Amino acid sequence: MTEEPSIEPTPAAALEETPVVEVSMPPEESRPPRKSSLALTRLITRLIQALWLGSGVFLMLSASAAFSAATNPTDAANVVGAILTRWHYIALLAPLLLMFLEWRRSRPVMLVILFVAVLLASFQALIDTRIRMIRAESFTPISSLPSNDPVRRQFGMLHGISQLFLLGQVIAAGTAIATRE
Repeated sequence: MTEEPSIEPTPAAALEETPVVEVSMPPEESRPPRKSSLALTRLITRLIQALWLGSGVFLMLSASAAFSAATNPTDAANVVGAILTRWHYIALLAPLLLMFLEWRRSRPVMLVILFVAVLLASFQALIDTRIRMIRAESFTPISSLPSNDPVRRQFGMLHGISQLFLLGQVIAAGTAIATRE
């Protein structure tokens, strides 16, 4: 006689010991970015870079044109000062936004360029605030003061430093554009 094998039900304890294999998706950070989001990020980056560089170059050209076309230096200074106030927002926000966009890519060279640009913009804004204070406190237009007047000399020194910081920011913007992906 042959015995038939009996099939006994598996106890619950044996089921608990069976290893369970879980399949899960990798975390969001480790997934490669989608091509469409990468393309959108690059487009936004290019637009910010173009605005940053273009507005800096425009400021330099418009300042020169304002002093050439104005009837007096005070009117030209008022126009350039109004443009410069708006430039400070662009000069600070553009590299900060680009740093935010670049942070995940962690390109050290680009992050250093953008950090330096933020510093230049901050110092220029501080210097231009001091220049405005000097103009507001002066009873006569700065251009009417004698060339050896201490107020005019301080104004001239701060103005020159401000122009160097503006040039540095334009160079930083151009370098950010020229830096390869």
